[in-house]
Amino acid sequence: MKRLHIYFLGLITALFYACSPYEDRITPANPAGIQLDFSVTQNPDYDNQVTLESKTKDVIPFWDYGFGTTKEAKAVVILPFAGDFFVKYSAYGAGGPKTDSVKVTVSKNDPKFFSSKLYNLLTNGADGKTWVWAVDVPGGYCFGNGPGNSDVPAWWTVGKAGLITQGVVDDEMTFDLNKNANYSITHKGVTTKGSFTLDTLAQKIKINGADISWGNNVTYNIVKLNANELTLVQQGDGWRNIWIFKRKGFVF
Repeated sequence: MKRLHIYFLGLITALFYACSPYEDRITPANPAGIQLDFSVTQNPDYDNQVTLESKTKDVIPFWDYGFGTTKEAKAVVILPFAGDFFVKYSAYGAGGPKTDSVKVTVSKNDPKFFSSKLYNLLTNGADGKTWVWAVDVPGGYCFGNGPGNSDVPAWWTVGKAGLITQGVVDDEMTFDLNKNANYSITHKGVTTKGSFTLDTLAQKIKINGADISWGNNVTYNIVKLNANELTLVQQGDGWRNIWIFKRKGFVF
């Protein structure tokens, strides 16, 4: 079996071999003459791991499993989140495509996929974690810029008064792992929802469909992340823009 790399929101995870059939489906021949024959198999000991196998003759298979796609006739994929998901199978032939789907239930978020502590520190898992501006950070400045290795604003510095002027001081950002890598930001009472991609090796984060408070729509470097503090930077050549947030409810 070929080794298949699954790309989920920019992350790469190693895949494993599956066992124990989940469902083997054969649909009647359709008017175009294609009889769909395929199987979707979950590993009973690790139900995040699913084997997809196309058995339909003389077609090009295409799978959409919600967190990625593949054209392999047989592939092993990872469904990282707990919940109910549909695996969609399409067979492209003379008169195709013909499509069917199978519902798959995953019992829990994948402990292997989310093994990095950064995930839990950022999101608190499926329950979520909300971050706000660290207006009471020692030094008084939670936004600005500085030298390329600085973790606090040094050249241009902005504190609570500046955030009030910009109208962002009450912004709230929430990350969670409830059926997806979810992100939302509430600004002036309006909530915008998106998702996030976390590169745990490079310690970078990208917000998709939204942005951080007073952000620059870039991929941010994480220079500090613990239970109560989150510092993000936009890395330049010899300079950094710096955002300092804290867990909602935390007081320095």
